[in-house]
Amino acid sequence: MGRRPECEQCEPEDRKNEGYLCEKVKAADGLKVRCIHEGSVLKLNVLRYYLKIFCGAMKNQLGGQHCFIDLFSGPGLCHNKDAEFINNQDEKSEIFLPGSALIALDQTPAFAKYVFVDINKDTSDILYKRCKKQFHHLIDRIEFVNEDANAVTIGRFQDNFGITVVFIDPNGLDIQFDTIYRLSKQRSMDLIINFSILDLKRNEDNYRQGNDKADLFFGTNKWRNTQKREWLKLYRSQLKLLGFRAIENEDECVITVPGKSNAPIYHLIYASKNKRGLDFWRKTKKKFLQPDIMDRIQ
Repeated sequence: MGRRPECEQCEPEDRKNEGYLCEKVKAADGLKVRCIHEGSVLKLNVLRYYLKIFCGAMKNQLGGQHCFIDLFSGPGLCHNKDAEFINNQDEKSEIFLPGSALIALDQTPAFAKYVFVDINKDTSDILYKRCKKQFHHLIDRIEFVNEDANAVTIGRFQDNFGITVVFIDPNGLDIQFDTIYRLSKQRSMDLIINFSILDLKRNEDNYRQGNDKADLFFGTNKWRNTQKREWLKLYRSQLKLLGFRAIENEDECVITVPGKSNAPIYHLIYASKNKRGLDFWRKTKKKFLQPDIMDRIQ
């Protein structure tokens, strides 16, 4: 048992250069996958559980015409680098897992509209092939957008929909707050955001010395004069200014994924304009904040 031999030879820079598509491991469908660690498996399971609650509860609300937007959609299938490799039985040992886009498509009842955004053309093409093969009956509801998430014209996706669920899962601080602002113009919206605390801490000096990435992420430079433990609070306060009132209280536990050293990699932030959405999120947290779940990913 152990990790795949190919994974032992893989370098982070290699994955970045290939648009985070793995050149060394292919799934049964012959298409490239995105490599993830065990912590990201938790993130995908959280999304699946939340969407299951949402789709079940909201199927008869606002005509059931809801929209799902994934701003960093990926190729549709993930390879868990941390899963045990046993006698080449990849599927049985849960090495390959559906990504966020396929998770959304797998929900019942289905969304009325899906928007899958990815800056990498190869990634978008691969996702299209998987969607067409596995969810051909929904393909007419899907719009594939090969653009930078921060350059997408959000408004054209949102007309005549009940509630829009937006999943924002970049590799670092790659989502600008202005993009959140443009999203917020939609009347009814739920946001699930990957707050990459690791990127912020690891590159803090760089972000203070001329790189404006963190300023764009927060939508303000106030983070520079804020203690690190208050950064999450600052981001939430920024979201509230946009009308997202249904946000976790400051004394609530957040879903935080730690790395191998037990230091946080990212927090999952939830924000909604409707208190009912926050109820759905709290039910999700109750399941995934169990100690045994958190112990398993440390």
